[in-house]
Amino acid sequence: MGKPFTGRAAAFFVCVVIASGLAPPASAEDAMPPYFAVTGVPAGDVLNMRDVPHGDSKKLGAIPPGERGLKNLGCLRPEPSLDRWLTMTEDERKNAKLEWCRVEYHGKQGWVAARFLTPDK
Repeated sequence: MGKPFTGRAAAFFVCVVIASGLAPPASAEDAMPPYFAVTGVPAGDVLNMRDVPHGDSKKLGAIPPGERGLKNLGCLRPEPSLDRWLTMTEDERKNAKLEWCRVEYHGKQGWVAARFLTPDK
């Protein structure tokens, strides 16, 4: 059996696991639901489905407020590189911390802002 990670190697390993999203959920309550419902979208507005997890990316579709049964295909929080972070404005940094979820809705797949989703049954 090999030597255990110590010091810097252990810290690096933990950072890689966390950054890659390989760490298991802390509990069953933290596990991602199989489906989402749209929440927090005002009447007369829509939740935009995008081709990549970024608010300026191409729109693939629109999901009405209160819609249910969006299939959860996974969520992530994109992290810009350090070089990019250093050149970003405060607003860009705030938006860079947003979580996005890939969903399937009426046969189309795309990314939506996670803040407008809630677990659905």
